Amino acid sequence: MDSRKGPATTAATGDQVALDLELCKACGICIALCPERVYDCDERGYPVVAREEDCTSCLLCELHCPDFAIEIKRRPRKRPAKGVAVTPEAIAEARRDQVKAALAGAPGASGAECDTHGEED
Repeated sequence: MDSRKGPATTAATGDQVALDLELCKACGICIALCPERVYDCDERGYPVVAREEDCTSCLLCELHCPDFAIEIKRRPRKRPAKGVAVTPEAIAEARRDQVKAALAGAPGASGAECDTHGEED
């Protein structure tokens, strides 16, 4: 048994924050970075989820944990508004349609002349 870790080798899992204390090396980054002070420190220096209900899912602790010992459960994604392009392909297609419509509606718009890029020589 590793006396450094002792009994802190179990995973602490809640609804919002999951700590894998077998991976954690007690660096304290999560404790220091948490803007909502969700974590406390135990007597060995390991993080303890003390105020899970205060977690805002900002992901600072998860993204900066060098041991990948923290997982913040994300909130469910909200549905996009109807007609909104949500994939990169759909966004590109919507942009293409907008450009085609703009060119079709602008008399003499060849793309070579505009106020921003200067006049055609």
